[in-house]
Amino acid sequence: MSYRTFSTRVFSVAQIRRSTKRALLLSAAMVSVFSILSTAAVGAAPAGLKQAPVAPATDSAGVTAPIVQKEAAKSASTDARALLAWTAGLSATSTNLWPTQYTTLTATSNQDVGPTPYYLSIYDVSTNAYIKICGAGTSCSISVTQSNATTHTYRAYVSSYPTTNPPANQQAVSGNVAVTWKGVSVSLATNVSTTYVNGTVSLTATASADVGPSPFYIQIFDTTTGARVTYCGFGTTCGAYVMQGTTTTHRYAAYVSSYDTTLPLTNQQAVSGPAFVSWNTNGYRVALGITSNGGSSRTVSATTNVNVGPTPYYIQIFNLRTGARVAICGTGTTCSTTLSVGIGRTEFAAFISSSSTSLPPLNAQASSKVVGTFYIPIFPLP
Repeated sequence: MSYRTFSTRVFSVAQIRRSTKRALLLSAAMVSVFSILSTAAVGAAPAGLKQAPVAPATDSAGVTAPIVQKEAAKSASTDARALLAWTAGLSATSTNLWPTQYTTLTATSNQDVGPTPYYLSIYDVSTNAYIKICGAGTSCSISVTQSNATTHTYRAYVSSYPTTNPPANQQAVSGNVAVTWKGVSVSLATNVSTTYVNGTVSLTATASADVGPSPFYIQIFDTTTGARVTYCGFGTTCGAYVMQGTTTTHRYAAYVSSYDTTLPLTNQQAVSGPAFVSWNTNGYRVALGITSNGGSSRTVSATTNVNVGPTPYYIQIFNLRTGARVAICGTGTTCSTTLSVGIGRTEFAAFISSSSTSLPPLNAQASSKVVGTFYIPIFPLP
């Protein structure tokens, strides 16, 4: 299924490309949806959206109070004796899911705990809490989910009514069952970062996993206006073309989340770093590069195609990880700074703009592509 929406200013791929390329584009569309959109907001939600995960119809009761009759049975030694040695097992319908999807955990025992003073329970090792306690039968089930990427480990017991771990009078314990709600990441790239007014710029979001089997969508938003640019319900890539009819700079971001037309998003699983696009009439351009000096030291340099000295503008460089301006130059065609970056990935962007600490800065005439650097300290062995 192709998730594609059009506004009145939108043209299909077939209209933009020559007929000799139609077959190739249609084939590519089977791999990833690439919507051709203006910056107008996407319209109403179409039919056929993915259904949100729903908990299976299992017993919704989780942790219940002790059963009076079973507590009384503790003093009856005959009730406390099992015909056989107790065993306990635990299984899950799925151990690898997307966040918000459900798995059903089922604890089993080899004998009915009903006539005994014992209970069959399921324990979440990761949260140190019992999530299901059953006072009768040989099986005990509950459906569980997590809203974000994580791994939880579960265990089943036959014991007295459990209030601590391990429980009192433990008769049997199952092996551990680990359930993973997997994570995803997303990045956003542009073909150019600055163009002329009315120029078309492509945005391409790339997710680390195919969102088709998930309840989620890859979505691109113009975070300057809050408007959604496009969305895709399957594949690993999602793209759109954007344009502006006046001198301006817009900030864009890609997300993996539930279907939403406005920010903030429901069940957000991942967000990309920002991408900036500038439209101008003066032809100004700026590029950015990073040089590693060893360790955490980096030299970040911006280069422009115009001397900003005679203009009202400055060359400015921003650390996108912190949002701080790290360099500003009022003359020349280059601007550099040497600094220390934090552990992990740090991204930077450069602009030709008025002197401003906002991001993007005021009156931005040109923006660079986002450039990143990665730093992990290496500690000597003892």
